[in-house]
Amino acid sequence: MSDEINKEILSYLNEHLYLNLATINSNDPGQPHVSTVAYVSEGFELYFATSVKSRKFSNLEKSPKVALTIDEDEADWMKITGLQIEGKAEVVKEDQLPSVFVIYSEKFPIIKTFPANPDYRFIKITPRKVWILDYSKGFAHRDYLEL
Repeated sequence: MSDEINKEILSYLNEHLYLNLATINSNDPGQPHVSTVAYVSEGFELYFATSVKSRKFSNLEKSPKVALTIDEDEADWMKITGLQIEGKAEVVKEDQLPSVFVIYSEKFPIIKTFPANPDYRFIKITPRKVWILDYSKGFAHRDYLEL
């Protein structure tokens, strides 16, 4: 069962472009903050780019804990699918930047046309807990994977 869930999750990650990222507000720790970001994945690890001047970057500097969802708009509740993930975020180390840029630019070729910007960083999310939703298996059906 676990191998099947792993394959479903990895497939879902590869098929989608955007995730909804929840961070802990650095100015008000009791208040969550959510952002939509374009991401790439390599295995279970997720990567996105953001400015050091962004609110999410400031939040991640104070707390690396994140939660996120990846899903699509589906009017038929019995066809809802998606991922819910909890994990940890960190700035990508300089020696890993070239390989992350390659996979990011393969999925989002437009990034190759952007001028270099010293204010941008790639962020790596390492999932710890993953739920895969598939309501076609029953209303509110979720499978769980702990990494």
